[in-house]
Amino acid sequence: MAKRRRGQNNNQNQRQGQGKGQQKQQSRRPGESAAQRFWGDPAAKRAEPTPIRPTPDPGALVRSLGNPPLSPAAAHQLAVVYEEAVRAATALAAANGLLDASELE
Repeated sequence: MAKRRRGQNNNQNQRQGQGKGQQKQQSRRPGESAAQRFWGDPAAKRAEPTPIRPTPDPGALVRSLGNPPLSPAAAHQLAVVYEEAVRAATALAAANGLLDASELE
């Protein structure tokens, strides 16, 4: 009996999914792969990226949400993690020439 129910549910799911699959296929362009749909056309001209300015206060957004429901030392430990994330992002931006030059002066 349980197997029959599962089979019935699967058939219903398949019937419901058929309409969704047809919609997806209609929006695809011929010869376009999933990677091309996700990443875009490599030949398309893109706008220049804007320079990146590191934030002076990495934990501001999280602090605005209130104290974390953890131990009292958790806020400090999380602040250390946020600062390290900003350092890593700043290093990546600098390595790729995306760092705002006005911040260096």
